Amino acid sequence: MKTVLMALIALAGAAPAYAQNVGTTSPFDGVRIEGRVGWDRPVASVETDDIEANQGKSGVVYGGEIGFDVPQDTIILGVYAGLEGSSTKSCFEFYGRDEACVRAGRNITAGARVGVQLGVRTMVYAKGGYSNGKLKASYVDFDDAQNNLRYRPNLDGFHLGAGAEANVSANVYGKLEYVYTNYNAGRLDNGDFGFTADLERHQVVAGVGIRF
Repeated sequence: MKTVLMALIALAGAAPAYAQNVGTTSPFDGVRIEGRVGWDRPVASVETDDIEANQGKSGVVYGGEIGFDVPQDTIILGVYAGLEGSSTKSCFEFYGRDEACVRAGRNITAGARVGVQLGVRTMVYAKGGYSNGKLKASYVDFDDAQNNLRYRPNLDGFHLGAGAEANVSANVYGKLEYVYTNYNAGRLDNGDFGFTADLERHQVVAGVGIRF
């Protein structure tokens, strides 16, 4: 996935020479709203005082995004905010019987993007910004219930991505993008026992939107 991201960014960097042939009128202008769905792969890391485990699991991400774009000749500048959920859950086994589970909850994003118009209807872009993810974590000790823990933190982080967007009519567009997100680690303990849960994720998302 990182190779895909670098390739898209390189394409965006090479595009201005081609885009000089595009007229000054751009369809990528104004307020937009879109629905999104795609592949989501959170990679969770759970660490107790003496054991660490890492695991990735694929699922479905779904949500929406609103944004505002301003064309500057063939360069498109934009801002956006989004809200999404995920179906993915990962569980780990510790000490033979204990179980730690981490689930990616709702995710809020806000950021900016810069694109380059290619031809009349298409642009490629890079994006990045702030992410706030809800992490749902639990630890179950089947031998000693005093060690059982539940953890529901909001984790701050960042995301980077790149993609392509094309207008399919005067006001409707479609897009495909890759997004990488990294959240800061959080720790929970009860004085005698604790664990750290860290989360990053990879996404390939398709979107369909309306521009006003």
